[in-house]
Amino acid sequence: MRRGAWYRVIRATAREGVLEVNRQPVTVPRSFLQILPFRPTMWSVVTRLPNAQHPPASWGSTYGVCPSCSARAALGQGAERVVCPRCNGLFPVAWEDSGLCVFEARDAQRRAIS
Repeated sequence: MRRGAWYRVIRATAREGVLEVNRQPVTVPRSFLQILPFRPTMWSVVTRLPNAQHPPASWGSTYGVCPSCSARAALGQGAERVVCPRCNGLFPVAWEDSGLCVFEARDAQRRAIS
């Protein structure tokens, strides 16, 4: 599994989630997951782990995950929009995840009403 990647959720309970990773089911604690009802429209910003081999240290302390193809890329400090080196899509960067918070709040409100 890769940090910041988007995997298909096979099932989820309050305690764990089962994801499809390389066509295999993988169980992880639910607290490790952010499950959304849609694919993101912005680059996800991921903190690079200390001493990680990939991505390269030259990318800095954070890197991005493309919302279209899940490729990893350097974002450039404060970049508002980044072109994906794999799919050539141009997408905004979710530096503060603000674009996702709106949808999560709306989804939580919808569940509370139901």
